[in-house]
Formats: sequence, C-alpha cells, structure tokens
Amino acid sequence: LWNNSCNFVYKNDVVPRGYGYLSFVEDFVEDAQEDLVKAIPIPKIAKNILDIQGKLDDMVEGATDNESLAGLLGVFSQYRHMGNLIYYESEDAKPLVLKDMGAFHKNTEGATNLFRSVKYKPVKSAMDEFMGWHMDIINGPGLSFPEDQLM
Repeated sequence: LWNNSCNFVYKNDVVPRGYGYLSFVEDFVEDAQEDLVKAIPIPKIAKNILDIQGKLDDMVEGATDNESLAGLLGVFSQYRHMGNLIYYESEDAKPLVLKDMGAFHKNTEGATNLFRSVKYKPVKSAMDEFMGWHMDIINGPGLSFPEDQLM
C-alpha cells in the first residue's frame, strides 16, 4: 500500500488532517475563532458584553476535558495515511512527497519529509480560505483540467 497509493494535500487543508493531526486542527480553530465570532448575527457591543470570544475559548478547552470525547480523540490520534502524501504549499509550488508516520512517531533521525512537519500557517480569514484549501486542488486552479475541457 505504501508504494502504490497516494493522496493530495493542498495548503492548509484541514480535511486530510482532521483525524490524526489534531494539533493542526487546533491551530486552525484558534485562527478561525475571530471569523466565527464575527459570523454570529448580534451587534459587536453585545458580543463584548456576552464575552462570546471567551465562551468559544472555554468551549474548545472544555471539549478536550470531556471524557467520551477524549476517548474519541485518542482513537483519532492513531489514524495514519498510508502511501505517499503529495503536498502543494501553493498552486505554483513544487510538490513535496511526504509520509505520515503517525501522531506518536519520534522523529529521532530528523526526517524532513514527514506529513506532520508541515505546520498550520495562519491566514487573514481562515473561514474564507477553508473551502479553497480543500476544493481548489480539484476545481482549479489546482491539478484539474479547466471545466470547459471536461465536457
């Protein structure tokens, strides 16, 4: 399986990291919190009075303290992608071929081709970028043919 399969990962795409690369997901959630607070349809003064940002912080922290969720996160953290992961940092970047050795792999040899060595990169608006990270590799400008050539 390692030699005969691959998966593509584009930019900060959270989806292929959603199961086993939980620190990446946490970094995304932290980066997206401001966008989430802005999306709540109440006036800014009410958000400040109600401490919406603080409540979001507490909710994220409380989730990891939840015993049944902690068990599920323990299972998720054991997930590994088999095969090569072809990572594109941008549409113009040269692809990197990475391996996912798992959340508990000790990189004692200093390997640089590991999936989990690619860290989340904060952006101006994580929620605006989210779908592009996942779909641009398919719908363009990524690896797909232009739609008019597919018909």
